[in-house]
Amino acid sequence: MTMPERHQTRRSTALLLPLTFVTRVIIVLLLLLPLLNGCGSSYPAPGVEGKKYQYLYLLSEPVTSPKLEFKDANISITFSVDDAAISYTLLSLTRKDLRVESAGATIVMDSQYIPTRNIVSLYSDSVSGFAPLFVGPRGYLQDLIIPHQHIRWDEENGWTEKDLFPTLDSGTVTGRARIARNIGRQFELHLPIYIGERRKVYKFVFKVSAIKVVQPNAPVAARQRPPAPDLDGASSGPWYTLGIISATAVVTSAIVLYVTGELPVK
Repeated sequence: MTMPERHQTRRSTALLLPLTFVTRVIIVLLLLLPLLNGCGSSYPAPGVEGKKYQYLYLLSEPVTSPKLEFKDANISITFSVDDAAISYTLLSLTRKDLRVESAGATIVMDSQYIPTRNIVSLYSDSVSGFAPLFVGPRGYLQDLIIPHQHIRWDEENGWTEKDLFPTLDSGTVTGRARIARNIGRQFELHLPIYIGERRKVYKFVFKVSAIKVVQPNAPVAARQRPPAPDLDGASSGPWYTLGIISATAVVTSAIVLYVTGELPVK
């Protein structure tokens, strides 16, 4: 090989490495482009830069359901997942009484078992010692579940919640990539239910199926939460009395803990 040929070979090799790296970066950006650009508008949250994102889920176990629905011989249950919590409506399909231990449910995320709060223990000092929620034959129950450390009292902002996954990108490529990596992630909900005297732990697995940018003019979905107590700087405590609603009953308690009732007889 002549001297000019050697110099040309070295120059070609030197150019090959950076071009390969650039090509990889371009491929990654192209893969992230639908998520990072989304609708192309910034989310105008006061005091927060960047965009707001919404996670879409499907139920992957015990059945696959994009509508987050499950049914067996004893219950029919439909879920909805907002930024911070899981809400559900459970219908009883059995003649036996049901007792739902949603205050004792567990969320499993990244192999960590996380205690939870439900609508009864949401604003309480403790997450234990709460009785199961009773559902009679042909009855129904509406409740919510949130990781126990994801809601707290802040002297400045009041009751604040932490999202299950990050929903703000802070206006940075790193923030957008961090959110994009959550596509396909899963978490589990273990929900114990007594069917008569038999205790069964239902395992539901939720998977992030898509993530989309929230448009600036999009309506903000209302979170299903009971009215928060006004602590006025005091520590939280047992703030609630039991509130039960039937299909046609008038609410008489000051704070509704959960919704339960009886389905019409066919």
